[in-house]
Amino acid sequence: MAIESGLDERTGATDGLMSLDELTARTGVSARNVRFYASRGLVPPPVRRGRSGFYGPDHVARLELVRELQGHGFTLAAIEKYVEQIPDTATPSDIARHLSLLAPVTADRDVDVHGDLSGMGISPEAAAAVAEVYAAHGRQVAEELSEIVRTKVWPQFREAGYTAEQLREFIHRLKPLTIAGLVTAYEQAIDESQAAYDRRVPTR
Repeated sequence: MAIESGLDERTGATDGLMSLDELTARTGVSARNVRFYASRGLVPPPVRRGRSGFYGPDHVARLELVRELQGHGFTLAAIEKYVEQIPDTATPSDIARHLSLLAPVTADRDVDVHGDLSGMGISPEAAAAVAEVYAAHGRQVAEELSEIVRTKVWPQFREAGYTAEQLREFIHRLKPLTIAGLVTAYEQAIDESQAAYDRRVPTR
């Protein structure tokens, strides 16, 4: 990943770059995780000046993207796969667009699936199994929708001269459609499953 050094070779000034402590304070990511992410190629290595390392806007943007992907339930392997598709030459603004592309799978509500099912008399084991099904398929939907928006929607918007704000508005409108689409698909699948079960049950 390329990053401007931001260093004045004559004076040694860092031109706004941050120390590791300043980066962790800015992003909320621990120094240990910053180093770990750098070792996995998720963020660039620090800009070296003697024995000191410095960090800039590119590091901040990529760390924020990693945290957002984690918040959506992406595994480390899935995050690495996602980040690999971002060009090394991507600017912080480009990376910010990737953050906005994750919005279709962000629900504006907190649902305690496990707790709600337990309250209906379902055993903790069954409730946990149902919650895991929702979580697993939610992560899959998140990854696949984000990939479609990134590879098919954003290039079309960019070619048409749309702004990042217009893309965010589109994504905001896509969220309820995504939820409605998932509910409809689930209901259809349940109906088909029930019909198939009824056909298998012998009539008396």
